[in-house]
Amino acid sequence: MQETSALWKALLQDTGTRREYAFDINGVWYGPEAEVSHSVESSLFESFSIGNAMSATLTMELYADDIPRGAVIKRYIHLTNGVQTAEWLPKGVFFTNRRTNDDGYWSVEAYDAMLKADFPWTPRSGFTFPCAMEAAVRDIAAGMEVELDERNVYLSYQMNAYPAGEYMRRDALRDIAAAHGGNWYISDAGELRLVPLISFPAETNYLVTEHGDAILFGGVRILV
Repeated sequence: MQETSALWKALLQDTGTRREYAFDINGVWYGPEAEVSHSVESSLFESFSIGNAMSATLTMELYADDIPRGAVIKRYIHLTNGVQTAEWLPKGVFFTNRRTNDDGYWSVEAYDAMLKADFPWTPRSGFTFPCAMEAAVRDIAAGMEVELDERNVYLSYQMNAYPAGEYMRRDALRDIAAAHGGNWYISDAGELRLVPLISFPAETNYLVTEHGDAILFGGVRILV
């Protein structure tokens, strides 16, 4: 979980606080003044269930000098009340899929790293079965070039053999998520996060991120 400053925590409770977003696009910073609009669509599942590995989608319009094909977009958030402003915190990493440009006005569609799960799982040289599910996850994450969230907790389950036929990385993640009674998603820091459904945070009535944004299950806020 990300650490936040005392100022961030104070502003979060201030009714006069507003959220502002910025974007690092291939190393070029675009602040709130560049953004026209944006939204992120994400959920842990389409309908209440376990064994999911869902992608998130960023759609945005902004003014920019250039957005290269396949650009990496790092989204950030901070809080301000017009007088005090808290630090910027990461709020997702996305990979550009489609973009259009109208004289510097860009429309962009991008996906998070879960899209890299839509490739066959080809274990690295020397990887053997049976294997611990944690070992399988680490191999898959390496292939996806993503880090694993340090909060993940793995049970001592094994995969006895590589399944017959084409077995996608997402298939493996779904099977492992189901065995753990949870789902995978890509965290705000761009890391692969396993969320068991029995681990809802006790400190809130709604399931939210550490920044207070609602986590949607099939588009619905969940009261816990």
